[in-house]
Amino acid sequence: MILATQAGLILMSYVISLYPQYFWPIYILYIIIFFGITSAISLRSNPILSERKYLPEILNSRILFEEKRAGDLIQKDQEYLSKLQEFVSSTFKFFIYMILYLIIISILYYEILMRIVSHEMGYERLLTYIVYFEALFLFNMFAYGRIIKPRTLEVVAPQSYRVTEKGIISTDRSVYLHSRHLINAEIIDNREKKYVEIRSNTLKLPYRIRLYTTEIDRLLEVLERVKKLEIKRQQSSST
Repeated sequence: MILATQAGLILMSYVISLYPQYFWPIYILYIIIFFGITSAISLRSNPILSERKYLPEILNSRILFEEKRAGDLIQKDQEYLSKLQEFVSSTFKFFIYMILYLIIISILYYEILMRIVSHEMGYERLLTYIVYFEALFLFNMFAYGRIIKPRTLEVVAPQSYRVTEKGIISTDRSVYLHSRHLINAEIIDNREKKYVEIRSNTLKLPYRIRLYTTEIDRLLEVLERVKKLEIKRQQSSST
């Protein structure tokens, strides 16, 4: 990935050294390609995507438990709301940083760099552009790692959800977990805040799934039933 980034920087520097008037179209194209490649790599390594093929199984299985008012309980959990607010604030800061970053590099380019390269030709101009974009690259690496790196949600709580014989799924289908990952999962309940939290040990999710409900005992019984059904299915398929 680093080699591809460096190659992209050199290529961009070369093209802009030939066509400096097209700085923004070329730079925006570079950003789109860079984020496209980064997103593709991230998505391919995201365990959630590999599980999407099991969504029909979960959706079409018999519903054992349904909670439509989890959002009301979420609003009463100040600790979770605080974490959610930190996540939103971090994301907002990241977008503000990107806007300021684009403004600043525009000023640097048109007010300073253009004056420098106007007196240079050939390889000198190319080298100046390479130094400029490498400096931006290093600054972004430092800023992203130390200043504006967006937070990730450690806990995801759906506003409403269902538990079927094949797993758990939120109403908007953004959160789901197949039953085979429940067998060895850690399941913790918090009766004071009215939720059951699930951490899968077989599917390395970047977050824990938290299911809010006033019927904790019933939800735990259903989850245990789903686990037993999955164990029975696996035993049947192995014989």
